[in-house]
Amino acid sequence: MNRDPEQAPIVALAPMQDVTDLAFMRTLTRIRCLPDFWMTPYFRSTRTTCVMPDDLLLCIRENPSGLPIWAQLAGSSASSLLRDAESLMQLPIVGINLNVGCPSPLVNRHGAGAALLKNLPLLREITQVLRAQLPRGAWSVKCRLGWENPEEFSKVLDVLCASRPDLLIVHARTRKQLYAGKPNRAAVQLAVQRANCPVLANGDVQSEDDARDWLHEAHPAGLMIGRGLVRNPYLLRRLRGGSAPSPQEMQEYYAILLEETGLLLKRYTPAGHCNRMKKFLAFCYADFSAEAEYALRRCTDPMEMSRLLESGRQFPSAS
Repeated sequence: MNRDPEQAPIVALAPMQDVTDLAFMRTLTRIRCLPDFWMTPYFRSTRTTCVMPDDLLLCIRENPSGLPIWAQLAGSSASSLLRDAESLMQLPIVGINLNVGCPSPLVNRHGAGAALLKNLPLLREITQVLRAQLPRGAWSVKCRLGWENPEEFSKVLDVLCASRPDLLIVHARTRKQLYAGKPNRAAVQLAVQRANCPVLANGDVQSEDDARDWLHEAHPAGLMIGRGLVRNPYLLRRLRGGSAPSPQEMQEYYAILLEETGLLLKRYTPAGHCNRMKKFLAFCYADFSAEAEYALRRCTDPMEMSRLLESGRQFPSAS
């Protein structure tokens, strides 16, 4: 489904385990840089239970923005995924997203995430079962191109399109590539041409130029961005025609994120607070001096971390 050039592209926040949590949602809300919708990191579905961590449930129950939120599920049993989808649909979410892209060896060993790309009959069964039971507008998939090579994607796309998703998100890499290598924009363009639903492109959007190239070359309905928004959440504003962040705004972002990460710790310790913040800073170190990065990686005192975040940034903005 080709994007209407007159319409603004959809921009969504990619689900990232241990990163796109309630603290990050609250931070984006406070700095007034919001995506069009949220998506939780995955709930792990097994034959015996669904792992529903408190931090993921909080993202749904305490959604600070009121914006739509999808719950993502990862699993390899159609009956279990259906059981857990029906349970999650009792919460204030707009729908279920099936994870067909997670490259984690632990997840893949259990046949879930990107491992479903190797088992298309099972993927077909799962997607058909979920489509049959989920209401219109509540079924989506986030996938990679294949397990080994992008040539697998055409057959994957056949299976996914047969389930008539309401939204398809394509991380334009194979599982083998992990997070390295150039995303395959031609594959996303193929999905846009064949899927009868909006298609979002995911992969290496770090700047307004990256976003423009994606939209021009692959024509998706929008973009799903993860690492780029952790590094610079004001990219959301830029993609809607607003200004780049000032140094003061970036300092505000770090200060609010540091505050919010501390508030959500179940058992507070200064070192634990710093370690939680480093989950986010892993995507931001490129914007700091080498000395500041070294100190931030080893910091165990939140007050010292705050000082380093204020003084160590070497670029005025990450546009």
